[in-house]
Amino acid sequence: MKRSKEDTLKTREAILRTALDCFSTRGYALTTFAHIAERLKLSKGAVFWHFKTKEELLAEIFARMHEEYEPFKGIESATTLDEVKATFMEWAQMVSSNRNQKRFLRFVISRVEWSEALRNRLREHLETMMVRDPFLNVEMCIERLKEAGEVDSPLSSKAIATLLRLTFFGIYREAFLRNVEVDVLETLSHGLDFIIQGIRSK
Repeated sequence: MKRSKEDTLKTREAILRTALDCFSTRGYALTTFAHIAERLKLSKGAVFWHFKTKEELLAEIFARMHEEYEPFKGIESATTLDEVKATFMEWAQMVSSNRNQKRFLRFVISRVEWSEALRNRLREHLETMMVRDPFLNVEMCIERLKEAGEVDSPLSSKAIATLLRLTFFGIYREAFLRNVEVDVLETLSHGLDFIIQGIRSK
């Protein structure tokens, strides 16, 4: 019996939801298409029909999460470091209030073995889907603020963007992996302020 387009889309969505759940609990490396199929009571071939590789499935999850909430919205027009900080805080508030985004971030931080090969394959998939690394926008914004005189630092724009990124992910990593009792939003706010004070033009 031929399946309708609507049924096909529903199956694809169910695979994506279940894959994120499996990746979040088992980890990316230990999850197979057989696990996902078993959870959905589908054949492994049905999962392969929608996604040829795990990397393709992972890229689709990234794209969906990005579509649901795009990190650093508005950073292209930021003219101050306070506005840059606001984009980080807005993302953190979204993670705190949205179960799906929180589960996705926890998965990205703690349930994927990020080899260089996996990073490269994922990047290739995302590029074909027109999904950019959101931290590139942060780097470009810092470069623009340097040129405008808002930022005064011997560090490169890439290094500053990396510091901001590590602060964001580092605080979440501690909260997720070590169960550190910390107010994530407050700690992130203070951490970003600490960096901003060091690079802001006097």
